[in-house]
Amino acid sequence: MGRKKIRIGFIGAGSIGSLFGGYLANIKSEIYDLEVIFFCQREHKEAIDKKGLKIKKNQDVKEINDILAYENEKILEEKLKMDKYFRFDYIFLTTKTYDMEKAVLQYEKLIDVSDWFVILQNGIGNEEIISNYIPKSKIIRIVTSNGAFLESPGNLIHTGDGFTKIGFPFLEDINNNHVDLTKANEDLNLLKELLHLAGLKTQIAKDINKESWEKVFVNIGINAFGALTNLTNGQLLESEGLKQLMAEAVEEAVEVAKLKEIKLSNKDFIAETYDVAKKTSKNKNSMLQDILNRTVTEIDFINGRVLIYAKELGIKTPINELLTHLIKGLEASLI
Repeated sequence: MGRKKIRIGFIGAGSIGSLFGGYLANIKSEIYDLEVIFFCQREHKEAIDKKGLKIKKNQDVKEINDILAYENEKILEEKLKMDKYFRFDYIFLTTKTYDMEKAVLQYEKLIDVSDWFVILQNGIGNEEIISNYIPKSKIIRIVTSNGAFLESPGNLIHTGDGFTKIGFPFLEDINNNHVDLTKANEDLNLLKELLHLAGLKTQIAKDINKESWEKVFVNIGINAFGALTNLTNGQLLESEGLKQLMAEAVEEAVEVAKLKEIKLSNKDFIAETYDVAKKTSKNKNSMLQDILNRTVTEIDFINGRVLIYAKELGIKTPINELLTHLIKGLEASLI
């Protein structure tokens, strides 16, 4: 009996997409035969074509040569015309959040022939926007604390191990849209197994929306502050004034989540934010890196999303409002 063929695509394979996709492509299994396809920038594609993808983690370097890389969707769309059986089992969306709508429209034909659409991004509310274009019953959400940095085309650094949680953000829609729930759960468990085989510790979350919120609290309490001050995560903690503002930003977000009836864990999210900043003390967070690279940030899906929800709920979130507008102003001055 032959191995089970599984085809997985990554739209916007930058740092986190290359990390997950690279590790998946590196799986050696007697059960599964994986085909991993990257859609990425030209320089990254050319480097992968020539020398494969290198993933560095501490002193270990993995060289992965089994990735198919394309600059865009056009070649595979031509393949679709010739092969009516061509399908993806999973397509991951790993673009920056501000590019998600453009990406979904650009890759619409390939998404249509994928069993599952997997959102692997920062932020909250992503699946709400995606559901305007894709049936809710085919969306999977992933939350991870793994870190990655694309050092140069074809060269990735795995900057930190972490947890990965997966789940259905619209479970009710799966139940209500005549989707085979047994098959859906089998596919979710298969994704968990594949990620586990790839070396990414993964568990299925009963409430992935809760996990998305609880992860974003840390981003809300760190990212914009680092971007505005040019301080590393650890340096932020050296200022009592900044620590207090970080706490207030997180408190506002937690209040919004509770009013939206997100069933949060019984955690001290402020203490958790400080702890993450301490453990990643030398890191320049991703939003600061965006500012230093003079590119758009993901503020709209972090502090900005809290601000939108707060307005819908009729409450004030002054710290998150201030941070959102300051980052927007900083972007305008640089880009």
